[in-house]
Amino acid sequence: MDFIGREKEMELLNREFGRESSLVIIKGRRRVGKSRLITEFLKDKDHLYYEVDSESGQSILASLGRTISGELNIRFERWSDALKYYVSSHPGKKVIAIDEFQYAVKADPELKIEIQALWDTYLSKNDVMLILCGSSLTSMNNLAGDMRSPLYGRNSLDLTIMPLPFRTTVAGDYRKSVERYAVTGGVPYYMALMDDGDTIENVIRMSMEMGSPLLNEGEYLLGSEFRNLSSYNTYLRAIANGHRTMEKITGAVQAPSEEILPYLKRLIEIGMVERLVPITEKAPEKSRSGQYVISDNFICLWFRFIYPYRNSIVRMENDMAIQDLRDHFIDAHVAFVFENVCREELRNYLRGKGIAAEYGKYWGNGEIDLIALDKKDRVAYVCECKYHTRPLGISELNSLVSKASAVKELRDYKVKYCLFSVSGYNDGMSESGALLFNNGELVSE
Repeated sequence: MDFIGREKEMELLNREFGRESSLVIIKGRRRVGKSRLITEFLKDKDHLYYEVDSESGQSILASLGRTISGELNIRFERWSDALKYYVSSHPGKKVIAIDEFQYAVKADPELKIEIQALWDTYLSKNDVMLILCGSSLTSMNNLAGDMRSPLYGRNSLDLTIMPLPFRTTVAGDYRKSVERYAVTGGVPYYMALMDDGDTIENVIRMSMEMGSPLLNEGEYLLGSEFRNLSSYNTYLRAIANGHRTMEKITGAVQAPSEEILPYLKRLIEIGMVERLVPITEKAPEKSRSGQYVISDNFICLWFRFIYPYRNSIVRMENDMAIQDLRDHFIDAHVAFVFENVCREELRNYLRGKGIAAEYGKYWGNGEIDLIALDKKDRVAYVCECKYHTRPLGISELNSLVSKASAVKELRDYKVKYCLFSVSGYNDGMSESGALLFNNGELVSE
C-alpha cells in the first residue's frame, strides 16, 4: 500500500530532528501505521531502527547487539552500552528508534530508569533524536505521562498516531468510500487487506471465513492492553448492539454500574470508547445524559457482526453471520459512521471559511445527528445526515426544523440548516435556503 497522508506527523518529526537533541514518544493502536511512519521518516537519515519482540530481557538485548554491531556480533551487558557504542560509531546527527518499546520494559522493568539516566547524561548531549514507539497505549501513556515514571517530563514530543481521516481514504465512488471506511476506519492495515470488490464480500473474506485474518482481531487488540477480556467483550458487545446509555448497558449485561464503570474508563483512556453528551450541555462532566460509543469503526463492526458468531464461523457455519451482515450493515453500522464522516466534512467546510466551532450531537426532545456551534458569531449549524438510496426532499428539512425548534438552548443562536446526502436532492431543494451537501460537496447554500 502506498504511503498516504501523515503530512502533519512528518512535519512534527522533522521539526524534532532539527533540534539539537530530542526525545519523542510515538504511540497508537495496533495496525495504525506507526512503524511505517517511522521508516518513511528515517529513509534519508543516519539511524538505528530496532523493533523489540516479546522475549526475555537477555534475548532482546542480544538481538539489539546484533542489530548494532552487525558481523562483529558484540555482546553488550546493558542497553546503555549498546546505544553508547552506536552513538560513538556514528558522528553527526543520529536517530535511534526503538519500536514496540513496551515489550522491552515488560521484560526489564528497570529499563526505564536506565534509559532515563542514559538520556540525561549522554544521549541528550550527543546530537541524538531518540524515538520510543509502542502499541500498548496503557504502557506508553504511563511512560511519559505518569509523574512516577523516570522519563516523565523529558520528551519534547508526545505523538499519538490516529487512523487516517476519511477524506484521505476516498478513492472513486463516494458511497463505496464511505462503506469501506465504515470497515477500515482509516487503519492502513485493514485498507491494505481490502480489494476493489463489494464491501460486504470483503468483510466476509477478511473476517467471516475459516482462516480469515481478522476473525479474532477484536480480542487481539484488547489482549495487548488488558487481561480480563471477558468483561471487556461483554460491555463492548452491548454497546455495539445499541445499548449506549449506562441504564441500557446495565440492563443488557445484568451488572451494576459501579462494576461496569472502571472497565469503560479504561476503554476511554485508550481511545476505544468515547463518552458523548449533548452538545448543549453546560457541564458535560456532570451530565447524566451520557452515551457510550465505540470510536473505532472496525472494533464496532467486529463486536456487532463477527464476535457473536465466531464459534459458528470456526465450524464453517457462517450463514447466520453473513445474513445478519447483509441485512443490517447499513442501518446498524454504516449509517452511524456516516454521521462522523459528515462531521469531518462540515468541519472542513467551516474551516475553509475561517469558522471555529464545537461539534457534537443532540438528544433530548428528539435527536439531531450533528450540530456545530460557532460561539463567536452565535451561529448554530444544525444537520441531518441521511445515508439513503433515494434523494432527500423537503420532508427531511421540515423534520430537522421541527426538531431544532424544540431545543431551547439554540434560541440564542442564528440557526443554519444543513442536509447531508449520498443520493442527491429532489427538484426545488436548492431554493430551500439550507446548506445542501451531496457526496461531501456543497451543492447549494
